[in-house]
Amino acid sequence: MTVPGSHRQTARVILRRGNGDIFLLLTHFDPEVGLPPRWITPGGGIEPGESISQAAIRELAEETGIVIDEASLGELVGKSHGRWHWADGSNWHDYTDHFFEYIVDDFVLDASQWTEDEKRDVLEYRWWAIQELESTNELLGPPNLPNVIVRR
Repeated sequence: MTVPGSHRQTARVILRRGNGDIFLLLTHFDPEVGLPPRWITPGGGIEPGESISQAAIRELAEETGIVIDEASLGELVGKSHGRWHWADGSNWHDYTDHFFEYIVDDFVLDASQWTEDEKRDVLEYRWWAIQELESTNELLGPPNLPNVIVRR
């Protein structure tokens, strides 16, 4: 659950196929926030005592079933900062997303480690071409996701 008025640090993985396509999950925000679903990369909050890369590796395994080590993950490739507001305007939430990239041929999603929140919140998942992300009217998290991916 997100604490209103807080700053959340996340570790995220841009999961890319050799052809450049990006894997994204369509998810709800926490229900109390009341915002519409948005497409995001695998990832999530950094737990106390975790490094950014350790959090990215853990989140990738939990959300996709892909298990890698720190050497395979590589270096941080981007950051994004922002703020979103509750749908009713009653509160706000700042965030910093830290992005890594991992190349995969393909995989079968393994949702066996999803939390109850993830089982509730993940609505869909699919591969996106970069051109689709740049031209979509669907919500992305963060909103500048195509720039984070393409900027490199």
